[in-house]
Amino acid sequence: MQHHPPQHSPLLLNRLLCLKDVSPFVLVLDTPKQTAKYFLLEFIHRNREGSVPGLQIIFLSFETPAGSLDWIRCSSLQFVSCNHLPHKRIHDKVISLLRNDQKSLILVDSLSGVAAVDLVTFIAPLIRPASTLVAISHLPLPGHTALPTPSYAPSATTQLLYLATTIIKLSPKPEIDIDEDDLASDTFLLPLGSNSAQCRLEFLHRRKSGRAVQGSFKFDFTTHTLTFIPTSTTAGDSGGTTEQGDDALLKDLTTFNLGTTEKQRIARDNVELPYLKAQQGDMTGPVVGGAIVYEFEKEDDYDEEDPYEDPF
Repeated sequence: MQHHPPQHSPLLLNRLLCLKDVSPFVLVLDTPKQTAKYFLLEFIHRNREGSVPGLQIIFLSFETPAGSLDWIRCSSLQFVSCNHLPHKRIHDKVISLLRNDQKSLILVDSLSGVAAVDLVTFIAPLIRPASTLVAISHLPLPGHTALPTPSYAPSATTQLLYLATTIIKLSPKPEIDIDEDDLASDTFLLPLGSNSAQCRLEFLHRRKSGRAVQGSFKFDFTTHTLTFIPTSTTAGDSGGTTEQGDDALLKDLTTFNLGTTEKQRIARDNVELPYLKAQQGDMTGPVVGGAIVYEFEKEDDYDEEDPYEDPF
């Protein structure tokens, strides 16, 4: 996967929030220390009346109480309570609220209640040509595992990371500290300042071309601002953080290893590609255009009388 320079990410993330750039499935990952509800509400705030003409916003609630979003005052917002409803009923409700060509924003406050084996069948009908689906998935507590899945199937988080076109992971602000004695204990602690309206987010967006844009931000829901956090490693550096991030996404997708080690990345970067040498004019001998270049070595067994031995 190729990566754009990080200076592209602030503009792209703001365009995604305002639905000016297309991303069919935005996955938002949160933790017990930092909720994603503020980031979900940011989508509603930026796409209220007049922002996108004809936009319909549908909020699929598995955890949010009815009436708790009335303070936003968004007339285009449709609240659908999904508790104890079969997936077919939820899909039918969404279809009944939309026209075929209507642009829509579908928000899901939690995918944790959807079994891993049902994730694809639940998500697929919600992804439409003129729609953006934004869904929250709760990461498990440290030291705990998610809901069990069949041994032959990938976990729910692995499936979601594979399906998503944009991945946003939220974490508390770095200044949140826990006493060293508390860290040494086995008790799970929520420090003061957890689940606040200000947090840090990691952003990764995959384009159709296979290229990706990523970056880190400080997010403040109270002021509705995103502040880009520059990093010392650029996307163009080989063997940097971006490739390690790709390896993390590829982990556990299959029974064999799709990632690369640091030694393999260095060896790959040191390979001299012949077409690059030709472009730089480094080729020697009577070479014209795209001719095949073959240099005989002492180990080669070449028979001049055999017409089939000619490598050219």
